[in-house]
Amino acid sequence: MPIKNPTQLVDEFKKSGEFDRLRRELLKQFQKGDGIESFMARVEDIARQRINADQKLQYMPPEAVHRELMQEIDRYPLVERAVADVCMFSDPGFAANIRRSVTKILRQDKGEPLDDEPGSPEGTSTVRLSILLY
Repeated sequence: MPIKNPTQLVDEFKKSGEFDRLRRELLKQFQKGDGIESFMARVEDIARQRINADQKLQYMPPEAVHRELMQEIDRYPLVERAVADVCMFSDPGFAANIRRSVTKILRQDKGEPLDDEPGSPEGTSTVRLSILLY
């Protein structure tokens, strides 16, 4: 099926395994960075406050406690702040690797040879935005 819109391109990007590779790379960088300690401390603080505020949690099954704590943590923009602090997103090499992978997928879809140096396809900004949104 030919790629006709950004959503289909994102799906192909995910199928290629590149999305998972980038996700693992980002997680590894985050875990090695300075922000992990403050992130984990904040998560722990939120969980403690919630447990102290609702004594019923002590008598609930672990799955229910986990669900309640996750909902509480989701109320705070912890992940968004952590993502904003990851400097990998501002690395030109990171964007170039994504562009190269997307270009390869688009060229394969069109049946073009892959041994040439890939150029920027039209609509790259739309494609980039779609990838970041997924």
